[in-house]
Amino acid sequence: MIWSLIERVFPRLASALLMVLLAQYVTPVVVGLYAWPMLVLTFYYSALDGAIRQVVVPSFSNKNSYDFLLRYRRWASICGVVAMTATLAVLWLVFPTSLHPQIVALLPLIVVPVANSYAIIPLGFLQRADRWRSLANLQLGVAGLSLVVSLPVLFLTKSLLGAALQVLLAELLFAVFAHRSAVRLGMLQHLRTIGAGRTLAAEFRHASWFFILGWLQGQADRILLGAVAGTAALGSYNLAMAVARNPGDAVSSSTANVLRVRLDGVEELREVRTKADHLLIRAVALSVVLVVALDLGTRFVLRPLLDDSWSKPLEAVFPASLSILITTVTWSLAPVLMARGRLRWGAPIKVVGVILAVPIAVAAAHSIVLAAWFFLARELVLLLLLVGACGRATPVRATLLAVGVSLIGGAVVGFL
Repeated sequence: MIWSLIERVFPRLASALLMVLLAQYVTPVVVGLYAWPMLVLTFYYSALDGAIRQVVVPSFSNKNSYDFLLRYRRWASICGVVAMTATLAVLWLVFPTSLHPQIVALLPLIVVPVANSYAIIPLGFLQRADRWRSLANLQLGVAGLSLVVSLPVLFLTKSLLGAALQVLLAELLFAVFAHRSAVRLGMLQHLRTIGAGRTLAAEFRHASWFFILGWLQGQADRILLGAVAGTAALGSYNLAMAVARNPGDAVSSSTANVLRVRLDGVEELREVRTKADHLLIRAVALSVVLVVALDLGTRFVLRPLLDDSWSKPLEAVFPASLSILITTVTWSLAPVLMARGRLRWGAPIKVVGVILAVPIAVAAAHSIVLAAWFFLARELVLLLLLVGACGRATPVRATLLAVGVSLIGGAVVGFL
């Protein structure tokens, strides 16, 4: 699991680092401006990238499924470019001319969906070959190279260009290097040997709806907050979540990636539960270490670094980071539901998550810290609902560990 974690964590850490450094030079309004196209980009990741990752590994078993991957790559690229272009055009029309240079600086984001969609086939082949260490090394190198370019741009321009370039370079370089690695491993030879078979288009559609609702669950609070309290409040909330959630999301997604591969072809409920528990207990323990590290880093690094205008967002980091313990389990329950043939059961639960974004946004309009606690409560509710959907396949020990530690951590902070 550690190699899958490295593969996911470095791009997110690089993005969080750029966000913190950017906050030194710009106001919360500019950070909030950056949040709008990132909302659209995360929707793309959820609706398309997140869904295709659920089926990309078994899609190498037959030619029909692989042809579906090729069609996905074409349409995902087109849809992503159109969506990002339209978003920047709307920002140009809505925001004052004083912010137009910052909007122009976001132009590199338009190409990000193309790079992402072209990475999915080599990524799936490397995952199928269990080359997590190679993927981790690729992401480590890509994250480093993207920072080498974007950090000087950030310092020189003091604009959103550095952050936008970092996202683009991370996706583009990964697509190029992953393709080269997959070709060396024999991807082209393998594709010449596969025969006809059933496509996984239906599974992709189920997964897409599941992850679209997941995106709405995760981003509705930001959308509502931006509408209710304005872009400055959105910028404050976005910084808090970037610091608290980006590293944790890497743990959650990497754990889910590994579990999805391990559960491929597993049907017996007891084996599903055992495999999930074995992996998730270690992931929750790692999440505990991460929460402590984030708290220490916020207290002793970020507070002295940022001015008083960012004090409230930094106070919100700890309660928001506690949700890492919960999402480490909830994100991995999607592969469990898929193993049980119940992925469609997750959709109504995601709708509940969207509805619960309303109190988070209302709370954030009054206090970013209060919103972080509401965010944690929402994740606890959704975990309990997903446990009910998984039934006897639920990794009970990991679930109890995650809930117990998060409640203890919250109680200790509330008492102090």
